[in-house]
Amino acid sequence: MKIALTTKEMSYCDRMTIENGVPSAQLMRRVAEKIFFSYKWQGRIYIICGKGNNGGDGLALAEIMWDNGIEAFVFLIEDTVSSDGKYYLSRLKDKGFSNIYSENDCDYHCDIIVDCIFGTGFKGVPDGKYANVIKRINDSKAYKISVDIPSGLNGDNGKSIARVEADETVTVQYPKTGLFLNGGKDATGKLKVIDVGIGLYADGCNIVEEEDIRILFPRRKNDTHKGTYGKSAIIGGCSNYLGAVKLANAGLCALRCGGGLNSIVVPKTHVVNIASAVWESTARGISDKDGFMLFDEKEIDQAMKGVDCVAIGMGIGDKYEENLKIISHILTNYRVKVVIDADGLNSLAKNIDILNQSKADVILTPHIKEMSRLTGLSVEAISEDPIKIAMTFAKEYGVKVLLKGASTVVTDGKKVFLIVNGGAELSKGGSGDTLSGVILGMASQGRSLLESGYSAAYLTASAAKNLKDEFSEYGVLPSDVSREIAKIVKSYKK
Repeated sequence: MKIALTTKEMSYCDRMTIENGVPSAQLMRRVAEKIFFSYKWQGRIYIICGKGNNGGDGLALAEIMWDNGIEAFVFLIEDTVSSDGKYYLSRLKDKGFSNIYSENDCDYHCDIIVDCIFGTGFKGVPDGKYANVIKRINDSKAYKISVDIPSGLNGDNGKSIARVEADETVTVQYPKTGLFLNGGKDATGKLKVIDVGIGLYADGCNIVEEEDIRILFPRRKNDTHKGTYGKSAIIGGCSNYLGAVKLANAGLCALRCGGGLNSIVVPKTHVVNIASAVWESTARGISDKDGFMLFDEKEIDQAMKGVDCVAIGMGIGDKYEENLKIISHILTNYRVKVVIDADGLNSLAKNIDILNQSKADVILTPHIKEMSRLTGLSVEAISEDPIKIAMTFAKEYGVKVLLKGASTVVTDGKKVFLIVNGGAELSKGGSGDTLSGVILGMASQGRSLLESGYSAAYLTASAAKNLKDEFSEYGVLPSDVSREIAKIVKSYKK
């Protein structure tokens, strides 16, 4: 797995590398060299520099271009630059480089703009002058390359008021968490990571990659049977949302990614409808009123017989009191793996302290509004620091949290995994139901809930991305995704 760092962690790694013998000006030179040799520089090139070290990177880049016979034009937003920036500005002038202008003289009519305005340390809102520069960059038809991070973007959470909309971002040593969260992915464009020898002195977040998932699917022995790979149950559905449990079971997600046996537990009123839609799973009915589940201890115990793991909440409806009784009974009486999603989360929010009494191993899979209900925090507060909020909640209640967003955060309160390969093709009702089914399938065959969470999120996102080529981001349906997952798993066996 690769590592993503917060801006504070990155700053510490910078400082420790410098203290261990690499001068800051030398690091700046390495950054510029790596950027230079990463591209085929053609046409008219403008480098727009701020007053900090990000601007210094731009000045060092201009020197390397000059040394290699490529003419660039440097535009300074301020009269002052950082101490390392002054070093490279002086070197440029000593070499006879004269293409240094005030930003006021920039016409933005060029082929490439290199954005070196703000680095990762920037927080807040660009003021009038800087906001105007960012707007003019975005209005330009030039190809836009941001150094380290698109200027104006918060390096920790990906939020911004005004930011450069980069075609490509070349980030130094370790990706910053803000490149993946909230609007960060949209601003970043294509992401390139350059290695300049900065040491890793922080834990950071793990970025999940294909190889991390591939190893979770070893070849199976012939001398096995369906019971070898776990027994799972999906509990949900109501008169209003019966499709949710069908999607959780669509294409038998739990089985297609490797689970052995699955049952689907719905209100008795709807057993016939479910049975006609699902062949491979068994269907079981729970007493209901008007198509909504009622808590019956004996019926729940019967449904849980022999079950290794259970997913509850998909389409279960808004009868929160009855839902909470079912959830509470399972959590406090069964040492199994439990995935709680959708209205299961909204029901749990009515008495979150039930988690402190749980015998079960639990993963919660909220989107940001559901996380708001669970924590009592506003959506805005969660979006400001989704990683910290998820970690704090997981640690406090002894659960795993899978927080959905532009990138998915999975944590047990100690380790953090970022799943960054998702896209707009998953922005449809039912995607979360499918994801819950995949988590269930991974967990039922013995994977930890932490592994099950990040692997399921990665597989679901990968499947949707594969389908985008066929259907576009508009046309991918959650029911397509589970079938595509089987193809991905098959490819791991080649």
